[in-house]
Amino acid sequence: MTSLKLKTITLKRKTKKFLSSFGLGRFFKTNKGDLDKKLVYSLSPRKIPNGRQFKHLSKYLNPKEYLIVKICIILILVNVVYLGIMFVKKHLEYIPVAGGTYVEGVIGYPKTINPIYSSNRDIDGDLSRLIYSSLFTYNANGELVKDLATDLKVEAEGKEYIIRIHDNAYWHNGEKLTADDIIFTFNLIKDEEYRSPLRHSLLGVRAEMIDEQTLKFVLSETYAPFPELLTFGILPQRIWENIDSNAAVLSELNLKPVGSGPYKFKTLIKNRNGYLKDYNLVVNEEYYREKPYLKNITFRFFVNYPEAIEALNDNQVDALSYLPLIERKELLAQNSLFLHELSLPQIVSVFFNGTKNEKLAEKKIRQALAMAIDKDKLLTDAYDDIYKRADSPVLENSFAYKEDVNKTLYNKEEAKKLLGENALEISLSVVDVNGNVSFAEKLKKYWEEIGVKVNLKTVPSNQASETIKNRDFEVLIYGQNLGGDPDIYAFWHSSQANAKGLNLASYNNEDVDKLLVEARRSLNEEDRITKYKQIQEKIVSDMSVIFLYSPTYTYVQSKKTKGFVGTAIVEPADRWASVSSWYKRTKKKLVW
Repeated sequence: MTSLKLKTITLKRKTKKFLSSFGLGRFFKTNKGDLDKKLVYSLSPRKIPNGRQFKHLSKYLNPKEYLIVKICIILILVNVVYLGIMFVKKHLEYIPVAGGTYVEGVIGYPKTINPIYSSNRDIDGDLSRLIYSSLFTYNANGELVKDLATDLKVEAEGKEYIIRIHDNAYWHNGEKLTADDIIFTFNLIKDEEYRSPLRHSLLGVRAEMIDEQTLKFVLSETYAPFPELLTFGILPQRIWENIDSNAAVLSELNLKPVGSGPYKFKTLIKNRNGYLKDYNLVVNEEYYREKPYLKNITFRFFVNYPEAIEALNDNQVDALSYLPLIERKELLAQNSLFLHELSLPQIVSVFFNGTKNEKLAEKKIRQALAMAIDKDKLLTDAYDDIYKRADSPVLENSFAYKEDVNKTLYNKEEAKKLLGENALEISLSVVDVNGNVSFAEKLKKYWEEIGVKVNLKTVPSNQASETIKNRDFEVLIYGQNLGGDPDIYAFWHSSQANAKGLNLASYNNEDVDKLLVEARRSLNEEDRITKYKQIQEKIVSDMSVIFLYSPTYTYVQSKKTKGFVGTAIVEPADRWASVSSWYKRTKKKLVW
């Protein structure tokens, strides 16, 4: 007999004798199973059964008890799995990591990727924005922010701007960027021989160097929006100083530039006909600000929008630089795309020329024409509510916008009363671009409903500037680019009503003239806001134009690329404002 059996028998006998002494012998008999369990438990040093013991549960439990245990074990396992999944969902994040190539389709080809020339062409501006740095730039919401500049002081009653720049900004060739480079670029722009389109905006300003990281701009008169003029890219002096002005436009550096921005030139690829096919950028590892995640950006060039859209539909590109509204229906699988609608600093309006048609000089006639338009329905029918209604000469997203401006409401019957017995015939001119003619035809019907005879005149896009210069219109539908600051002097001051000016309505109001001058010279933002609100009230009240809408810029991205943020742009290149946060690759990370 084994030792274990002897111990078991001995323990049973002792237990029986002990219980008998108290008259509990029968209890021992009827509860023999319980004592067996106690006996087994006393022989095991473990409190929890091991896997081998679990196999024998069915021998000690009745079927009902065994089923309950199995169900409990299953429930415990299910809950553990559920809690684990919920924990992972709550604490596991996909975070962006560096890498990947982003391919954008664009229409046309670059010519001068050079900040002193690039403002004339969108594709040149796009590349310049990524390759070059500037003192100031626009963020993803169209607000002016510092780029190379780290500190700004305004002195001498707004006539001196002292700017300190980053001390860790380097050119793509490894050389340090200094104030000398900024002054050099500034002087190139002002040099008439270089024929920069930016020259006119900087006349009357000079730049002085204080030290390698500090410079000063001196203005001939106070101009509050001056920092808005310092968004041009900076050229490296050592590379450009020996290039003659006559050769500047033809320099190879215009296609293979050296800048200090977040991306640098890598390669360009031409097709068999010698035209550019791809233009490749690589991330600047030494960038002085937040380094982008995307390692490479490729611009792929197309002749027209149908060709570019086909490439997007075939997944040959990750994005389209711009999508005209009339082409939207050509996109396939739109649920796999982001269509970013970015507000533009433009207002499309109806301009009246009272010298071409004397009846349009009467305010009540202009009021009647304004009341006859159901502006909200017109925008819904023409643009599917994508474009935003405008009721003021200042942009809705501007800090100086007056929200409670007196809007002209649609009232066809009142419009007829204002028109009275006047037999009104007008010529409505519209520039033939981006679906404007279709919009004009819809507008024409509203006026015809109140008895106005409307002759629609289409102006070819290449003749628009001449039509505007000569004020060769009675009524004109036209969009004006206002820029990032609410300074609207160029569009509404009476001095700008000549052929060279942009006051297309020939608006003349002495009070508004005075306020426009004061507002652009005031360095107090609250004071500027007050003045611009007064300006809006007066212009809207005079009914010299009918403000219609602000268009948007449609930027299309595949949903494979994430991280885009933004609501507004001042120029198309500003869509890249948040490029440092874009990404295509991710990794998992537990966050506690």
